[in-house]
Amino acid sequence: MSTHHERAAVHRALERWAAGDLEGALAQFSEDILYIVNVDGLAVPFVASSLGKEDLRQRLQLIKATFYEDKFEPESVIHEADYSRAIVNVENRHRATGERLCVRLRLRYWVEDGLIVRAEEHLDAQYIEAFQRFVFHMENAAARSV
Repeated sequence: MSTHHERAAVHRALERWAAGDLEGALAQFSEDILYIVNVDGLAVPFVASSLGKEDLRQRLQLIKATFYEDKFEPESVIHEADYSRAIVNVENRHRATGERLCVRLRLRYWVEDGLIVRAEEHLDAQYIEAFQRFVFHMENAAARSV
């Protein structure tokens, strides 16, 4: 069980990502972080699960390369006995198409020795996968018209 002081890593990770500080956010994760997402990472690469900080860095860099982030706003952070829960409202614009992706992230974090060692991100998988198919179609249609 983590102490409240240790769980400050959760707040720092969310705050630093919201501020656009990728390295500051990554500093809150252990080197062997297990980051699990409930969406098929092969179908939607920007939401792939990752193992290890370098893998997570690549995923987060892909998000930044794919989207303009218009909003990343934590709605709540609640500390349970063994983990912390967060709900975050996100509004992104797809860089290539301008399409908006508005989602509500539901996250759980486990902290040990002041670092996040496991994270689970739950998204509306059908919505995210449909968005990815849509923007893929739009990108292909735009490429064919050139």
